[in-house]
Amino acid sequence: MTHAVDDDEILRAELAAAGARRWWNRWTLALGVLVLLLGGFVAGVQVQKAYGPEPAAAAGPGGNRPGGFPTAFPGRGAEPSAAATAQATTGTVKLVDGTTLYVQTEGGEVVTVRTSGETAVRTPSALKNLKPGDPVTVEGADDGSGTVTATSVTRTK
Repeated sequence: MTHAVDDDEILRAELAAAGARRWWNRWTLALGVLVLLLGGFVAGVQVQKAYGPEPAAAAGPGGNRPGGFPTAFPGRGAEPSAAATAQATTGTVKLVDGTTLYVQTEGGEVVTVRTSGETAVRTPSALKNLKPGDPVTVEGADDGSGTVTATSVTRTK
């Protein structure tokens, strides 16, 4: 009978030791952190789908929010950069004077186009190869006074 008592005591000791263990360990904590990170990533993807960047034509300086309030999402509500305000001017060459090009638009306005060594000239390989009457497209920033600083000049013939 002493043999049965010893087995009961051993069993109780093992159960007591097993019951005193924590329910979590390092792996449980690591798995919890992983689940939180994954949940945050999925939530971020959903926010990006709903509030992500819009085409430049659709979103003005304030985006589509009333009052143009600032936002934490890049590309929305920011002031346009110089590259974003670059426009294309089309017309015909009126005169080429060194690094300055004069282009007459379809509306009859003469636009002064300033070029530099960084201006890409396409179709003719050099600005001097353009002749009066050649149709061109000029890309660059307009300073508001009828002068365009060209990033590229392309003959459209």
